[in-house]
Amino acid sequence: MRGFFRALARALRLVAYLVRGLWQARRRARATMSETDRLEFVRSWLAGAAGAIGVRVTVHGLDRLEGRMSQGALWLPNHVSWLDILVIGGLMPGTVFLAKSEIASWPLIGRLASLGGTEFIERGQGSAAAAEAVAEGLAKAGKMVVFAEGTTSDGMSVRRFHARLLGPAIEAGLPVVPVALRYFDSDGRRTTGPAFIDREPVWPSLWWVLTSRQTEVVVDILPPIDPDPGEQRSELARRAHHAVSTIVARSA
Repeated sequence: MRGFFRALARALRLVAYLVRGLWQARRRARATMSETDRLEFVRSWLAGAAGAIGVRVTVHGLDRLEGRMSQGALWLPNHVSWLDILVIGGLMPGTVFLAKSEIASWPLIGRLASLGGTEFIERGQGSAAAAEAVAEGLAKAGKMVVFAEGTTSDGMSVRRFHARLLGPAIEAGLPVVPVALRYFDSDGRRTTGPAFIDREPVWPSLWWVLTSRQTEVVVDILPPIDPDPGEQRSELARRAHHAVSTIVARSA
């Protein structure tokens, strides 16, 4: 029963947060907004959304990017949950995602994704179309997040990274930034509760997060990898995958 009332309180808080965000997004859309302000609005909204439902975010390694924040890069996190976008998008402004086209129609989140410059692709288009979208995103924004596994997992291991998605970074001479995401329950144990695997309904994952005493996401931003001259994209994908999977394999 306690979990039910916790979920109810968080759901009401989330609805209020969504409504306020929608109102602010519409107001800002009518006003003249600088690019910097627009990107910071999206970042701060995403960061606040996680806190509204009781999710604590712990980040390690962001200082590794000091001095390179203005440099373009391809971020490569493992993909576990819908929460991944809130967590990573809330870290710094100007981070663009590659996402499936149906997200554009989601209430508010789709609007905010569009405001943030998300590159949308149709489900089933294949890796060639996805790689083209990555190239366009890097050209426009410089910093782009790609879930190179192509789908989600339960978070206890990392699926193979699709090498073609890394090709645009090599061609542009930009580093890739491996990012490891791990989820913990209120007792500090690794959990699969927030996982949202491919075409499964989102409700079990959302309910788990709403009823849990606390969900913690630990984000490890690993050292950027600069592609070696002439390096094959498959080798770069292997190096990035190894960096992420080494952290994800840890129990704590």
